[in-house]
Amino acid sequence: MFLAGAWLALCLCAMLPAKTFLEQVRAKIIASQPFKADFVQQVSIDGEMNLEESGFIVFADRARVKWQYLRPEFKTFILENGRYRFYDRENNQLLEGRIDPRNEQVIWDLLCSEKPGQVSRWEERTRTILLTVNTGELAQELKIKVGPDFLPERVEQASDAGVTTIYIFSRYRTGIALEAGEFALNLPASVEIIEE
Repeated sequence: MFLAGAWLALCLCAMLPAKTFLEQVRAKIIASQPFKADFVQQVSIDGEMNLEESGFIVFADRARVKWQYLRPEFKTFILENGRYRFYDRENNQLLEGRIDPRNEQVIWDLLCSEKPGQVSRWEERTRTILLTVNTGELAQELKIKVGPDFLPERVEQASDAGVTTIYIFSRYRTGIALEAGEFALNLPASVEIIEE
């Protein structure tokens, strides 16, 4: 009886569609949240390196993400429930606004989305997800290299405008406890607030 039940279970599993690679990545991200990871961000314009910054990202869930830039300058970008706050300490400015659905901050949103892009495919040899997203007038091409743990290691985001941004993620800390006030900003009284 037990063997017959086990055989039936195996047959049922064989008939179920296997998870796509993107679904496995999405499941891993969801299971890992909240998580924290270090990042390096490199921006090139027409193939020439223009800027390199680094810091860490805190991913609470799809609606709450913080990019904490530490080098070369201290900046904080917080995305929370469709709104963003960007604090530039050097210029003592806080930019606030609503995220445009076509905004370039698409990486984690795409990975967690049921419909990640207009075109998507998977290169097994390089463990890379390739996505194409039309963001209004410009198209975005994303190459997302995934590690053996199904978490993104490297993301290359290129636009028709000739701007390429590369994110390198490392040292994931998963299932973290969020600190009180993780998404709060301690701002000086003299900060200039700009609504966009």
